[in-house]
Amino acid sequence: MPRRARVSLNVLARVRAWFGLRQDQLALFLGVSPSLVQGIESGRRRLTEEVALALLPLLQRVPPDYNAPLEAAAPALALPPDAPGPEAAELDFRRRTCLQQAVGLRQEADKLAAQARATARWAQALPALLTTYPAPAPDDNTETAQRRIWLRGWLPRQARPLPPATSTRWHLLQAHITALEAEAAALAALLEPQQPK
Repeated sequence: MPRRARVSLNVLARVRAWFGLRQDQLALFLGVSPSLVQGIESGRRRLTEEVALALLPLLQRVPPDYNAPLEAAAPALALPPDAPGPEAAELDFRRRTCLQQAVGLRQEADKLAAQARATARWAQALPALLTTYPAPAPDDNTETAQRRIWLRGWLPRQARPLPPATSTRWHLLQAHITALEAEAAALAALLEPQQPK
């Protein structure tokens, strides 16, 4: 026999899933704290009679055969046939926003790529440059010797590979750009005028 907490979790989950509510929204409707709703759903708190009575008006409108976990796993459902069509202006605004954001992210990614290419060029040139500026003799304190010492410390720094975080950032930017451009393309397809059949 299932425990009472598990039953209460199913009741709250069913109501929230059916009406598309977050835990804080259901808590607001019930007149309780979000932590209480979370506690009841997780099984740490029991469903009190007061909460059950407050939940009843919504629960009565949930079909008895509705199973929230199965519904959540099902493919996304279409809107009802009588739902209004989308607002073209809003869709187009979001499409343009996606494209603008993608441009900004691409500029950032291009800077990182240029930095990586420059670092690779420095690494390729480093052996020849170190040969051009050999280490001075230990007792050489001339200005030329001091400059060579400085250069032999500075040149390897230019050739240091980019940190993994920079590479990770570049890949994340690419993924974000791809997602934004895909969203913009999907929105453009929605905005295309319906072709006559």
